[in-house]
Amino acid sequence: MYLRHALLLIGLLLTGFASAEADKRSKIERESSSVKTYHANHSQGHQIDVKVHNDGERVLIHVSFLVPVLPQQAWAVLTDFNNLSDFMPGIQSSKVSNKMGNTMHVSQRGVTQFGLFSYSIDTVEEVNLTPFSKIHHRMISGNMQKMEETTMLVQEGDLTRITHSADIVPGFWILRFVGQSFIENEARQRFIQTKNEIIRRNSLESSPN
Repeated sequence: MYLRHALLLIGLLLTGFASAEADKRSKIERESSSVKTYHANHSQGHQIDVKVHNDGERVLIHVSFLVPVLPQQAWAVLTDFNNLSDFMPGIQSSKVSNKMGNTMHVSQRGVTQFGLFSYSIDTVEEVNLTPFSKIHHRMISGNMQKMEETTMLVQEGDLTRITHSADIVPGFWILRFVGQSFIENEARQRFIQTKNEIIRRNSLESSPN
């Protein structure tokens, strides 16, 4: 009986989490109508390319995509750490502290769901900025064994190519057994929302008052 009650409670908690995330995704989609129009007219050559290597202990991720803005405009979104939870599903909180010049600490809490399981990721990262071309993250504390990420911005005509590389050693046993397609999808969804937010903000700036 106690086991049944415990499983029921876990189910209710997961349902609540899934509902909150669904509401958040719905809100993001409602705010991105201009983004959908852009993708409908400019889909060719603007896909998000994701490559993942997972050997069961270490996960390597490489992402590459183009956005129709200058590096400075993309930079404003990529470094908007205090507001990541507003446009990125799975991020519950993100806060900058100990900022000194182009170096800062960013505390984040995220939640990821895999089937019936959900787990939180709590980290404090040291972030080093090289405006407007490079963002380097290194986890200095948290419940992952290792997390190091580098984002590069390179202007290509009137577009900007964004590349992102991540080197992660998970701190959760479940992460070591999820399929490669799951990791690829999680990374792609993260950067779809990032790209959408870049396009949305640029559209707002370009709109006449």
